Amino acid sequence: MPVHPMAFVPRASVLVLLLMLQGCERSAPAPDPAPALTPATATATGSVPEPSSAPEAVPAPATAPEVAPEPAAQPEKHEDPPQLVALRKDMPPDAGDFIRRAVICNHWAGEEPYDEERRAQINAMVQELRCRELDADQASLRKQYAGNAEVLRRIRQSRSTPL
Repeated sequence: MPVHPMAFVPRASVLVLLLMLQGCERSAPAPDPAPALTPATATATGSVPEPSSAPEAVPAPATAPEVAPEPAAQPEKHEDPPQLVALRKDMPPDAGDFIRRAVICNHWAGEEPYDEERRAQINAMVQELRCRELDADQASLRKQYAGNAEVLRRIRQSRSTPL
C-alpha cells in the first residue's frame, strides 16, 4: 500500500507553511491595472497615450496603528480622611504637615507585617514619613508654638489619632 507523501509532515507545519504563503501573496506588489504603452506597442496599435495631468495614486504602505504611549507612573495621590482634614484645618503649614505625618505614622505602626513583602512596605513608609523622628519634630514644634494652645492641642491629639 503506497504511503502519501504528506503523511509524515505534522499538521502544524503545514498550517504554518500555508500562513506564510498567504503572507507572501499579500505583500507582493499589486499588478498594474493598465499596461504601459511603449513606443513599440504604440506603433503596433497606432495610438499614442495622452499625457496624464494627475499623478498616479500610490497606495500608502501598511503600518501598524499608532498606540499612544502609556503615561509615566505617577505616585498615588490619596485624599486625606475627614478626621485628618479637620485636624489640619487652619493650622500653620509646618504644624499641618507634622499632624499629617503623625496620623499616617499611627496607621502604619498598627499594620500587621504578615509576610516579608508587607514588612518591607511598612518599613518603607515608616522611613519615607520619617516616623522615628516624630518625637524630636514634636518637641521643636512645641517650642515654636508655645504661645498657641490650639496648635499644641492638635499636635498632641495627632499622636493618638488613628486612621
